[in-house]
Amino acid sequence: MSPGRLVALLLLCWISLTPARAQRYAELVGQILDPSESGINGAVVTVIDEDTGFRRQALSEAGGMYAVGSLAPGSYKITVRKEGFGTVVQFGVKLTGAAPIRLDFRLPVSPFPDSITVVGTAPSLERQDASTGGQFDIDDLAHLPLNARGMLTLLELIPGTSVVPATRGDAGQFSTNGMRANTNYFTVDGVSANVGVSAGGLPAQSSGGALPALSAFGSLDSLISTEAMEEFRAQTSTTVAEFGRMPGASIAVSSRAGSDQFHGATSLRWRNTALAANDWFANRQGDGRAPLHYEDVAQSLGGPVKRHRTFFFLSFEHIALNEPYVWEQPVPSVNIRGVLLPTVQPLVNLFPLPNGPLLGASGYADWLGQIDRPASLTSGSARIDQALTPRITLFGRYSDSPSANEFGTPEVNHLHLRSQSLTLGVNARLSARSVLDFRVNESQSTANSVWTESTSSATPSCTLQPLLSAILKDNALSCDFLLRFTINGVGQVVTGNEGERRQRQFQTVQTATLERGHHALKFGVDYRRMLAIRRDAANSYGLTASSVLQLNNPTNWWLASLAAADESVAVQELSLWAQDTWQVNSRLTVAAGLRWEFSPPPPLSAPQSFLNYTTGVLTLEPNKELWPLTYGNFAPRLGMAYRLDKDGRTVLRAGAGLYYDSSVSLATDVINQGPLNGANLSTLGSNSAFVGNITYGFAPNLQLPRVIQWNVSLEHGFGSHDVVSLGYIGSTASHLLRTDMSDTANLNSYVVLTTNLAGSDYDAMQFQYRRHVAAGLDATASYAWSHSLDNDSSDAFLLWSGEGASPAGDHASSDFDVRQSLTTALSYTFPARAAHNPMGRLLGGWGIETILHARTGFPITVLDSEDVTGLGLANAFRPDWVYGQPLWIADSSAPGGKTLNPAAFAAVPAPLGAVGAQGTLGRNVPTGFGMWQLDLALKREFHIRERFGIELRLDAFNALNHPNFGDPVKFLDSPLFGRSTSLLNMELGTGSPGSGLAPALQTGGPREVQVAIRFHF
Repeated sequence: MSPGRLVALLLLCWISLTPARAQRYAELVGQILDPSESGINGAVVTVIDEDTGFRRQALSEAGGMYAVGSLAPGSYKITVRKEGFGTVVQFGVKLTGAAPIRLDFRLPVSPFPDSITVVGTAPSLERQDASTGGQFDIDDLAHLPLNARGMLTLLELIPGTSVVPATRGDAGQFSTNGMRANTNYFTVDGVSANVGVSAGGLPAQSSGGALPALSAFGSLDSLISTEAMEEFRAQTSTTVAEFGRMPGASIAVSSRAGSDQFHGATSLRWRNTALAANDWFANRQGDGRAPLHYEDVAQSLGGPVKRHRTFFFLSFEHIALNEPYVWEQPVPSVNIRGVLLPTVQPLVNLFPLPNGPLLGASGYADWLGQIDRPASLTSGSARIDQALTPRITLFGRYSDSPSANEFGTPEVNHLHLRSQSLTLGVNARLSARSVLDFRVNESQSTANSVWTESTSSATPSCTLQPLLSAILKDNALSCDFLLRFTINGVGQVVTGNEGERRQRQFQTVQTATLERGHHALKFGVDYRRMLAIRRDAANSYGLTASSVLQLNNPTNWWLASLAAADESVAVQELSLWAQDTWQVNSRLTVAAGLRWEFSPPPPLSAPQSFLNYTTGVLTLEPNKELWPLTYGNFAPRLGMAYRLDKDGRTVLRAGAGLYYDSSVSLATDVINQGPLNGANLSTLGSNSAFVGNITYGFAPNLQLPRVIQWNVSLEHGFGSHDVVSLGYIGSTASHLLRTDMSDTANLNSYVVLTTNLAGSDYDAMQFQYRRHVAAGLDATASYAWSHSLDNDSSDAFLLWSGEGASPAGDHASSDFDVRQSLTTALSYTFPARAAHNPMGRLLGGWGIETILHARTGFPITVLDSEDVTGLGLANAFRPDWVYGQPLWIADSSAPGGKTLNPAAFAAVPAPLGAVGAQGTLGRNVPTGFGMWQLDLALKREFHIRERFGIELRLDAFNALNHPNFGDPVKFLDSPLFGRSTSLLNMELGTGSPGSGLAPALQTGGPREVQVAIRFHF
């Protein structure tokens, strides 16, 4: 980030009052009524921030309607006065960003102007549209046993949200309401946080711009420290035009600001091997526990620089993680190693020696891997808020989050990643009914990755270079080259330097809010420019053997070669939107909006290949754009909320909207040179001659993916603390990206094509119960029954559409389809008792918290083999389903007590001259293991003084140590076919930006106990 641009941004925010409204600010709306339910005109509504003392006032209009905007999220005191009526006061009203909150008041008739009525907090029925989702503030974060205090745990508390297994390009995020895992849009203080790159094993930017800035070990801590988070809000289906650049969930995070009082916290969270259970697989084999160490130190401090005008807030967090990896896999047996060619034997000896039995006569033996790898994160942020006048406020926030990770075996990948972000904003309240706001942000994420021979080495490994030079008869291979040697079903050895991947973002968000009568009008502009940069250290090569039995026949290995790249691509996106929230009457609210997405194709530094439908071949077209420029991407939204009773305790909501997906994921294919990472793929002939080739290109007239979502829900509040909602949500998507490979008339040639041939459908019934803290009890329960169908579940997959296959033939349950899911959270604090009460002295001040995760399994696509033409195809080739055979068979010795039945599947012989054939078994037919896990926490709060306190916590994740198994091996030619080879946490993520959150921080692992202490004032 250049100094000149930083200065320009600072000046811009100080002098600009361009219209805008970001997600940071909240609105309070409602109606003032007399005892006969008639609206009161001219009532004075005063809103006072209980932390800072800032106040806003508004007058109710005809019909009693009022609105107060430009409110920072926080706790407020609301006072309503009118001559001839008693004054009503309500304390502790929680206001949040991104959604209007409705609060009605009934004033009693009173001749005494000083009479005051204090009312309690109403149930949380805030939304004035048909959006679905959930929100959590800083108090909620303190009442939940969050694994590593992670956002993923919060997301699981929202119906329709499931943490999904990591895949390349999706990084083990989550799916909401049937959307792909890379369609979620993260914002911090109203600006995009989807600035992320991936590295490790495959140099690419497949996740860049479509995923948030993950840490080096795959966590979301790079976005914001928990101590710096004021509010976390997720909208899984919205009818508000302000949101929806991507069709998945809109995750809005607000940072904390300072106040007139100094406040802060210091916390330490700690885990150790001695407090953890052994992994199920290690325990079965009689091995001890692998080392585990987790230490998280976080600090925050906020307060006034100048009272009532200038505030600061600082946060710092350091995470040090040394986590175990335990998994089972086949490796070359000792016997097969002894009969290999001399040139091949050194390569195979790089793989670990077996420590288990032989796996049949296939040349494999069993190996249980048990290693530990270190990772770290240091995150800091500083925020300044300035009130220029009672109507104009400024803020600025800078964050920097460098992180590092080591993973892989036997070679070790050293990954260094740094995320930086600067956000500046101006908010101007021109009147009680109009607000202008402006945000500007510059962010960047940079990754550097190198493979070495050990965790202590910083020099790129040179193990493979001489060995591959001998096989390839190429003496030019140097230690700078990135080299990969893979045995399918066993794994890979990687050496060399991956180079640098960087993404930069510049964004401005501008919004105007105008209240006129019963209409709340909003207009906005959102401009975003992404620059993706790829700088390879050197050329790269990869050799793939389809099995151990092919090791002595290198002429059948597949070779991938890739020239070094030093390229960049700039992507620009512009969104304009308008929204009208119309309070038709005291019961009915209608929200109508329109959003326009403009995504021009990026300028190309080199010509790309496009399919010629006339000839059926790819043609290099120097002047053709990646997709046609279009001005017709209009996305209408419509929602309504109807209060079925006078008290507003029962609300019926319904809405629908059209959404377009961001163009960033498609545009970065240009510098990746295709989903194959630009590699020239071929087999090795007897003289190392190349035989066959794969060409990559795009379908002409590509379009932005489109999604239509709709929902209907009924929400009811019981008493003043409990809310129940029941709803139906549906969606249908078209023009989703899909990358297909097919053969041509020349059987030695294959075409890989990016198309719009994917689509999806989703239907769900969702239930949620929420109880706000009352009598010490806070609770949430979310249940969803759903079905998601598609013909491709990820932008990053490569699928076969050649002979005997078609996109329509892949239509089935989505890879992330979870038919039923349940998440509950409960927190209870024992009340303080009288000193003479022994039970009171024992339990008073103690609290217990729990989260239950439970769901059915993910679908599984059974395939003949892991490798087809040197590539992994997500849908090919599927076997025949043998009639009358059960898919599963009981096996008491297997993880989970069952395995896939090998007799139920029969590989189909490939026709003469073809690479394979699809069988009768459909995609995603078997369903894998489900899961359930109970997390518990015990805490005690000690109050030293009125504003000082110490909290002690003991968290047990998977407290009952229930084993949850990953899905079984799905490749028929694997000696471990049908058996699970790890616990679920290893399937969900292996701890890098390209492969999901670190296993120790996921659900589905062995029990881990965490000790925490937090001092706050």
